[in-house]
Amino acid sequence: MKSMKTWVATLLLISSILVLANCGGETEVKEIVETKVPVALDSVSFQPFQVDFHSIGRVVSENQVNLLFQSAGQVDSIWANIGDYVFKDQRLASIETDVYSTMYAQAKSMYEKSKRDLESSKALFNSNVISSDQFEMARIGLDNARAAYTQAKNSMDNTTLRAPFSGWIVAKNLNIGDLVAPGGAMQPPMVLADMNRLKIIVPVPEARIGQIRNGQFAQIEFKTFPDRIFEGAVLRIGMAPKNMSNNYDVEVRMSGNMMGMKLGLVGDVRIVQEYYEEALVLPLNLIQDDGQKKFIFLEEAGRAVQKEINIRALSGSQVFIEADVVPGDRIIVKGHNDVKDGSLLDIVE
Repeated sequence: MKSMKTWVATLLLISSILVLANCGGETEVKEIVETKVPVALDSVSFQPFQVDFHSIGRVVSENQVNLLFQSAGQVDSIWANIGDYVFKDQRLASIETDVYSTMYAQAKSMYEKSKRDLESSKALFNSNVISSDQFEMARIGLDNARAAYTQAKNSMDNTTLRAPFSGWIVAKNLNIGDLVAPGGAMQPPMVLADMNRLKIIVPVPEARIGQIRNGQFAQIEFKTFPDRIFEGAVLRIGMAPKNMSNNYDVEVRMSGNMMGMKLGLVGDVRIVQEYYEEALVLPLNLIQDDGQKKFIFLEEAGRAVQKEINIRALSGSQVFIEADVVPGDRIIVKGHNDVKDGSLLDIVE
């Protein structure tokens, strides 16, 4: 009887196990699907690249002068105006000459008389008629007369304003009837400039001045001439800071066609410090940094591949890099911040 009970209990246990096994036996097997990251690609190509210093400068003439009268008087004639091209020694304006003509005539007469007196005194001295002191007084008289004559002649000549070199009249602050005096005007009567020899002055901070060299090529652009790029070269480098600042003035001589150029125009100046015919250049925003290295992502066989890079130079938003990359490689240009090395890519055209 006891063995019968044992057998029944064992049978019930086995049945329970089978029921439980049947209830949990239908296990669902799920396939893991890898997520694709949408990206856009571009082909790598090599291109020219230049490392430059960019600043703003103002156009001036290498040869510019404020023209001033050396004699005082009232303006009676003007022969040149703004924009006129004038030649060396050409008359530009004059003041009334009546007083200066009279002074000149008197001084000339006294000078001629003193020369005659000296000749007479010399003959008398040689004949022992006058003493050496009297002869010396005649010689001193001639010297004084010569000085007065020279001064009167200069005053007469300075009643006319003349061009000291050929160039353009770029400013005029003079009208008929104006009273002028040497150094007495707040603005010069006229300003003369050689517009064929122009330069642009660029402030360069202390941190960059050591990278500037005489002869370095420069490109200059003006808003006034949106379709023209002017060329130039570094002419002079300042030896002292400008106006108690940390900026040094660098002069860039402009070359080429200066037609339409005006003094005082403000231009964007790029002084080229290095130039490369072929360089791997990328936008700065494609460069990533994990704190230990800098890298970019290429696409290979539909996956992202991380490529470590070295930065050679920066120019604005462009960066010249060195990397194990060849022309034709496809670089991830959009979605690059969302991928990792080996990510499966969904390439969007």
